[in-house]
Amino acid sequence: MSKDTDFTNIEYDFLMNALDVSVSRHLIDEHYTVVWANNRYYEMFGYTKEEYESLFHNQCDLFYKENPDDWNELVNNVAKAFSKGERKYEHLGRMRHRNGKKLWIKLMGFLTGEVVDGFPVSYSVMVDITRQMLTQIEQTVTYNNFPGLIAKFKVTDFGFQLLDANKKYFDMFKNKVNFLIEDINSEIYLDSIYKYYDDFRNGKYICFPISPQNLKGEIVHMQVIAECIDWEDDKPIYLLIYSDVTKLVEQNKIIEENNKELEKLAFTDQTTGGMNRTQFNIIANEIISLSPAGTYTLVWLNMQKFKLINDLAGNIAGDKLLKYIYNCIKLHLNEGEFVTRIFADNFTLLLKEDKKNINSRLNAIVTHINRFNDNKDYKYMLYFTAGAYIINDTSLEITKIQDRANVASKSIKNIENHELCIFNFYSKSDKEKLILEKNIENRMYEALEKKEFQVYLQPKLELSTQVICGAEALVRWVHPVEGIMPPNEFIPLFEKNGFIVQLDLYVFEEVCSTLRKWIDSGLNAVKISVNMSRYHFSFKDFINAYKEIAEKYSIPPHLIEIEITETIVFKDVKVFSEIINEIHKNGFKCSIDDFGSGYSSINMLKDIYVDTIKLDRAFFKSERLDSQRERDIIVSIIDLSKKLNMTTVAEGIETNFQKNFLREINCDMLQGYVFSKPLPIKDFEKLMFQKYTN
Repeated sequence: MSKDTDFTNIEYDFLMNALDVSVSRHLIDEHYTVVWANNRYYEMFGYTKEEYESLFHNQCDLFYKENPDDWNELVNNVAKAFSKGERKYEHLGRMRHRNGKKLWIKLMGFLTGEVVDGFPVSYSVMVDITRQMLTQIEQTVTYNNFPGLIAKFKVTDFGFQLLDANKKYFDMFKNKVNFLIEDINSEIYLDSIYKYYDDFRNGKYICFPISPQNLKGEIVHMQVIAECIDWEDDKPIYLLIYSDVTKLVEQNKIIEENNKELEKLAFTDQTTGGMNRTQFNIIANEIISLSPAGTYTLVWLNMQKFKLINDLAGNIAGDKLLKYIYNCIKLHLNEGEFVTRIFADNFTLLLKEDKKNINSRLNAIVTHINRFNDNKDYKYMLYFTAGAYIINDTSLEITKIQDRANVASKSIKNIENHELCIFNFYSKSDKEKLILEKNIENRMYEALEKKEFQVYLQPKLELSTQVICGAEALVRWVHPVEGIMPPNEFIPLFEKNGFIVQLDLYVFEEVCSTLRKWIDSGLNAVKISVNMSRYHFSFKDFINAYKEIAEKYSIPPHLIEIEITETIVFKDVKVFSEIINEIHKNGFKCSIDDFGSGYSSINMLKDIYVDTIKLDRAFFKSERLDSQRERDIIVSIIDLSKKLNMTTVAEGIETNFQKNFLREINCDMLQGYVFSKPLPIKDFEKLMFQKYTN
């Protein structure tokens, strides 16, 4: 070697060792073998060159043995650069000092393109950035957490050694400087710290709650975030941030208590105080599915004429009666049996009973219910109907089981035979009825789309002039197979499943379309009344749909009369009055259908303002109105209606005697077969412009 070359090598070695950075040369083999390194490379980790070579044999994977994650990350970074043909790579990670402290090291590597013994050669420059990283970590941890207590601990073999803390920490814990294992076991609020002690020892990130007492002796709920920021003598150094969450915990307790109360409300019948339908169905579904077929029978029990009691005695008395009935039933239940008030005066009982004993058990229940009559001169007996379904198919949903028991109850005839409880089992014919209903439900949407529902109009005759002054819109289902289906075969089902809302709107649109055709043809359009089911009132803006349809066809609102059945009124007179106001507000007329079918019809007139009342056909059962009392009542209603500026319509009129009587007492209109049955629209149009002179 020449003198110049020797001088150059000396200068190079001096330069490499004078730098305060680690410089090293490596083979890119499985060990990342050190070929050459300056003194700083070894000093950075507390070794001499000889010690390093003796301990690790210049194999970096052995040096990284206790830091496998950092080693794998370094290997991946080198491999990534090599595969992409890049000459530079970087790595930021932890390396263990000889004293056990973990250093933050930034490594910058350069692939030279040289190959030695078949392996590529790389130069690495490493810088110790531990101080900068610790400062950054402390600042980041503090910055990213809510201001509160801050403390720095060293986790030792014996517990926690406090290194530093802010003033708020000392204000809170005062002399609680160090926590030894024996302290942790004796202090209740330190249970969480003890639970995570192993995680602390391993330097893991931890978040946990504690509930110490403050200097006033009050319990304070705190959330602690613990971040390992350094290692010293193989012991982790933690920065702990304490956030006061007392208000949040207290709010959560209130929310939890409220949730329990809401859960109680959600599963409690407010009338009886017992389980409601929701809870009953959950329990019933579970125990039925776990029981052999035929173990249980479901009974649908319905009280007769409860509405009369409710109307005469009031809602409070009615609710007390329902609670009384519920409690009486409960007294007759065995273990594993349940009862709920499913709605109104209907109860369902899940009984662990066979077919032969059901009737006797129900008779015992209703007999007990009627004991309030004992030792009373005047006895008011409570009568019931009951339908039962023996649960042989345990896969059925409870709602379907209830439907079958309900069908059995509704199939009972001769209700007025004065037995305390009339009983009926679900039968094949009941099943056929369900199948028929299912078939109707399967076709109802298609039928509506195909316009199988046809509007019929029944004329209203003005008695003073003997001319047609209006009509009521009715609906018939012209089935492609069954032919014309009368309303009583499908309307009750549609009322039950809610489809009635869509059907009502369909009928209303057909009526508006017809009125528009008459107006455009220059005909004298008459007012048409349309029925509105109570299910519309479940929607806050129910009238908007009617208003939009009327506006679509530009129909003057006075040509539309909306009929509401009297039974809806008795649900809530105040609500009903608001409904009428909404109808009037949009320009439509309003009438009460089936007036007189309830028990308080006259009384309700003082609270509601309708345009028309339609006398129920029940007033005209006898062809010649044989009862003077009956005639007097009709006269009184018509006289009262006139004083209240209400129009009167008598429906269901079938004889000339009835018609003449109504004309004599100044009833405004009649509707019935004595004049005309409901007609298809085309037939109605032929009749509408002819004077009725009979």
